[in-house]
Amino acid sequence: MDDVITSYLLAMDELNVLTATSYYLADGEDLQAKIAQIVDDVLSLLIRAYRLGVEHASIMIAYELTVKTDKMQAAIYQVIEGKDFTDRVADHVQTGGLAGLQALVESEFHRVYNTAVADGVQEFVDEGNFGVEKVWHTMGDEKVRDTHVYLEGKAVAVEDEFYTYDGDHAPYPGRFTKVENNANCRCILTYRRAV
Repeated sequence: MDDVITSYLLAMDELNVLTATSYYLADGEDLQAKIAQIVDDVLSLLIRAYRLGVEHASIMIAYELTVKTDKMQAAIYQVIEGKDFTDRVADHVQTGGLAGLQALVESEFHRVYNTAVADGVQEFVDEGNFGVEKVWHTMGDEKVRDTHVYLEGKAVAVEDEFYTYDGDHAPYPGRFTKVENNANCRCILTYRRAV
């Protein structure tokens, strides 16, 4: 499991550099052309996040999974508060905020990765396999919010949700009902076949 977590962390570490490179190298005749180029670059990162998530799900449950493009598209283009990732990227580029764009890309990568892992494991379960648990992992540093520290190491059945002490709940990181429990979250789950 350590290899999965390390691989995820390395991918997250690269995001700020890749986002900054995209931001500074994007050119075009006008702002819309710059936005389109950055959106295309971010889309590539989100496709990578989904593929990595499915790959990691395969490793965790020792079962060959494939990327379902319809599920990948749904995860990437999920509408949150009336906007998909393309709208949010455009907002940050228009305001000239690289730091905000980097935070957005990290959040989107995190959300898409965790969705992909959950989708992959759900495919395994839908094929009649039972007895899968999921375990919550934080980054273990001072940036982890108290409601997530509370969840560190907790294991639940794959169909169950995690509950925080403030009454919020989620099937996996990035899917809480309260925005404050999703924004800038870096937590991930590992999955295992229950013994």
